[in-house]
Amino acid sequence: MGRKGIASKISLRHLILLLILVSGLIPLATGALLLTRLNTRVLERQEQSYLTRASRVLSEDISSSTAAARRQFDQLGNGLLLLPGPEDLVERLQQPEAQRYLANFVGSNQDWVYSLNVFDRYGEGPSLGVTSQGAILRAAVNQAFERALREGVSSYGFVRNPDDNSPLGVLAQPISIDSQGRATRSPRLILVGIIRLDLLEKVFQREAEGEVSVFLIGPDGGVLWAEGADERTSRAVGESALVRDFERRPLNMTSEYELFVQGKKLNMVGRVSPVSETGWGVVVQKPLAAAYTATKEVVRTALLSVLILLFIALAVGTLAAQKFGAPFQRLAESSHEIAGGNFGQRVNVMGPGKEIANLAQDFNLMSEYVERYVADLQAAAEENEQLFINSIRAFAAAVDAKDPYTRGHSERVASYSRTIADHLGQSEEFLHRIWIAGVLHDVGKIGIEDKVLKKGGVLTSEEYDEMKLHPVIGFDILQPIGPLAEMLPAVRWHHEAWNGQGYPDGLKGESIPLIARIVAVADTFDAITTNRPYQTAYTPDYAVETITKLTGSRFDAKVVTAFLRAFEQGAIEGKETEPPPSSADLEA
Repeated sequence: MGRKGIASKISLRHLILLLILVSGLIPLATGALLLTRLNTRVLERQEQSYLTRASRVLSEDISSSTAAARRQFDQLGNGLLLLPGPEDLVERLQQPEAQRYLANFVGSNQDWVYSLNVFDRYGEGPSLGVTSQGAILRAAVNQAFERALREGVSSYGFVRNPDDNSPLGVLAQPISIDSQGRATRSPRLILVGIIRLDLLEKVFQREAEGEVSVFLIGPDGGVLWAEGADERTSRAVGESALVRDFERRPLNMTSEYELFVQGKKLNMVGRVSPVSETGWGVVVQKPLAAAYTATKEVVRTALLSVLILLFIALAVGTLAAQKFGAPFQRLAESSHEIAGGNFGQRVNVMGPGKEIANLAQDFNLMSEYVERYVADLQAAAEENEQLFINSIRAFAAAVDAKDPYTRGHSERVASYSRTIADHLGQSEEFLHRIWIAGVLHDVGKIGIEDKVLKKGGVLTSEEYDEMKLHPVIGFDILQPIGPLAEMLPAVRWHHEAWNGQGYPDGLKGESIPLIARIVAVADTFDAITTNRPYQTAYTPDYAVETITKLTGSRFDAKVVTAFLRAFEQGAIEGKETEPPPSSADLEA
């Protein structure tokens, strides 16, 4: 008790100073350093992952594009050999049909086919596309032809376009089938195409940003194409340990290595990925200093941010979260209880800090005031609701007083309507509304002349027309009363019929509001089982039979089903009386 009392009298600023001294900066600083080291390793892995992703994507793009070209050349060659014509291939290739076949192929693929040579085993055959090839291109074509003829498999080469220095691939595709489509031991036809590698140039330019450079290397380790590096650097890459290792084992490899360019040593980190289709390789590299300088800068920034946050957390957050969290938590829990309706909730908080104790005391005073205020409001609401209900009952009683034979009719219809709605599975709120609607449904009869309302016999057509005005009269009387807006459909339309033959508006089917359809059934049941000027009351069973017969014409079937279920369960009852009325009596 004594310790709690002292703590509650100490000011918050003294507690803050004390907690700063004992909170322990060393564990927080140690955790920040460990986190920084972890982030350093993660960022280094991310840099290596970038190189891995870039080289893999580039190699896959090149491999897929060259493989697609090989498949098209293979399909073209097979088609040429299967064309009808002379046995001599050169003569066959000179046939108009073969010429059209080749021309169509080159014409439809000129975006990637630079030139196409179709050779027999002796190097004879037509050339299409760019036929004015220079010495470099002719030499590349001849070399690819000889290799494909000798090895009997697809052969790839690389050459630069002498005109614009763009990259070109040389593909030699041997075709080893006879005119019947059967495989042969040696090639009968060799297609040598020079294909454009615009994709290679575009994707290399895309990846070679900043200090990143990209290289395409051949099977012998020579650099075929480079982006982001000069000629001297390209030669140094071809002599690097990464490329030499790849030449021995063409696998995916990532490593740090040294380049010597004009006597200057450069430390690099790079990734090489094989191009499976051609036997080439893609190297993506970046200076080691550039790769990890950015990483270290990020780490330094992160470390500084962590230190600043640690200081702020030490000065503000630690005290608020660790030491004052529990009292505020208890206050918050009590607030939630009050928000949930438990206005008798009280808190007992003894510091730390006298401000917390004062806050708890004020909170309890507020809770007590709210409890009294809400209780007063609830009492006033209940009193107002009861006054509202009594006013409605008095209004309905005034209407019933005009017609002694139907005294209590409104209350009974209200009760029956609520029971039917309950058996329809409606909400409690709907049950309350329909009870009020049932009490008020005949309020318009207050505007009907007594000589018509109390007439002891059958009404004339003029009198019946006047009687049919009571739903509209009741609607007009109640419409200005805002809280009764949801009950008005039952007042105006409880005499509408499911088949559209009712009044006053001739509504039909589902267009009649549910609340009015329910009141219509309840009203009819009470009308049949109650003494009236022109009839005596009849049995409840007959009333049920009559309502059942009128299902689908006057009444909604689902409402009648709920009414019947309620009647069978004894929730709706009536008095045993005399013989049945005529159907005309039900229309009033």
